[in-house]
Amino acid sequence: MDSTADAARSLRGYEIIERLGQGGFGTVYRARQLAVGREVALKIDNRMLGSDRDKRRFMREVTAAGRLSGHPHVVPVYDAGVLADGRPYMVLELCPAGSLADRLRATGPFPSAEVRDIGVHIADALTAAHAAGVLHRDVKPANILVNGYGSVALADFGLAVIPKPGLESSATREALTPAYASPEVFNLSEPNAAGDVYALGATLYALLSGRPPYFPPGGPPSMVALMAARLGPVPDIPGAPPGLVAVLRRAMAYDPAERPQTAAALRDALAAADLSPGGSGPPFSRPGPGPGPGRENGGPPQPARRPGDPDPSTRPGSGGRRSTASGALLAAAIVVAVAIVAAGALVAYSIGGGSGKHDGSSDGGASLARGGGASGTRAKDPYGGAETVTQGCPAAAVQGAGARCVKTAECWGGIVAINGNVAINRADCSVGHAYETFAIAPLPSDAQTWNAHTLEQNPTVRQVCSRDVMARSRYGKALSLAPNRWTTEVVPPSQTQFEEQGLRTFRCVATVTGKQTTGTAFRPRV
Repeated sequence: MDSTADAARSLRGYEIIERLGQGGFGTVYRARQLAVGREVALKIDNRMLGSDRDKRRFMREVTAAGRLSGHPHVVPVYDAGVLADGRPYMVLELCPAGSLADRLRATGPFPSAEVRDIGVHIADALTAAHAAGVLHRDVKPANILVNGYGSVALADFGLAVIPKPGLESSATREALTPAYASPEVFNLSEPNAAGDVYALGATLYALLSGRPPYFPPGGPPSMVALMAARLGPVPDIPGAPPGLVAVLRRAMAYDPAERPQTAAALRDALAAADLSPGGSGPPFSRPGPGPGPGRENGGPPQPARRPGDPDPSTRPGSGGRRSTASGALLAAAIVVAVAIVAAGALVAYSIGGGSGKHDGSSDGGASLARGGGASGTRAKDPYGGAETVTQGCPAAAVQGAGARCVKTAECWGGIVAINGNVAINRADCSVGHAYETFAIAPLPSDAQTWNAHTLEQNPTVRQVCSRDVMARSRYGKALSLAPNRWTTEVVPPSQTQFEEQGLRTFRCVATVTGKQTTGTAFRPRV
């Protein structure tokens, strides 16, 4: 018997639909909040609130997340409380598209422009959090979700810290994700904003390269090897814009004083990053005298050091902040690593926090985020390599569009759209998914673009992806749902597919508004 599921069903005002996932600290269900008729994510903690420390930690999570719920890039909290058996719960916005870790595992590295934009959004969320006195402490791809509108949002403030005099302020270190945690956290330093800056830099590095910094292609390193590697430079990312990599390097500086001193500074640096092949990152100035975020003591102003310049603290005869600290930090890392392994709690080395995959390799599902069915040789095919039919296909009736139906059903997860650049992940039609293809066509001659905003305005595209064509493409149980229950979307090739692979195909997809479905809704009537 599943006691967590029974406890979830006992929660008044909510109807449990399905279990979405389970991790070391909790279980997440898709539920319906009956009072307002909306689907939500219900997160139930596995631990009982049996001690004052547990109660403080839960209240810290609720208070931290509640303070930030109005930010467009923070997953909002709708409700919270404690179940009859003593386990706390939180009700959050449902993000059916999953996390960036899910997409990274399925499709590999993200386009550089998208990584930059994601970084700007999440850095802005951290800026708001830090202004409210909240530290996240576990920024990673698995904690950045894609909401129902395709926007990224930071989730899980379970490790958030709200430092106040006289209150316990240290988060549980065994719950941290070593791949993204800053080096100083393993030296038992007090948490500060510089740790979140580092974690976001490491997260963006993983999205850009396919795996976290310092992770070799062969598999996750040991804790000691990971800490030792951090004493060296951040590895290059072949093919990535040098300007963007330079910003990430600064964010992941070994010495917190060398990082952007605030999340706002990192946000602005990312926004200004040059994505050209020969670009460089913007210079950062160290803070002047007086205390600043993440610094207990002031110091003399220092000249700005451009990315790529040698670190003055590592020059011979410089006194060597890094060299003098490295032995102590590595020793502390060994002690902490042994303690964590002994406790059986060394978790989440992978990108997704426990999947075992670390290099962003595909799980076999095609994805329009990385190339879908189109390779460089298939790009000449106006349908991107998809097997298509015209017989019994309503879309084929649109004059001059060259539209067809896919012969084999295509199902998809959520859509991520940033500045018109769209990514969508392939999903198994037999399990829960958001979208399904009902038409496919070549890009019109007057709309040769990857930008979804532009493409959606094209008259031919609007006809092919219309609700009328969608409604006539349904079959079976899908016919019982009125056309106004469905939302249609245009999915162009991503910018990378368009510019580098020559893909000139767009898809029309549809979803039942507000819910995921199983099975298929569209097929040609042959």
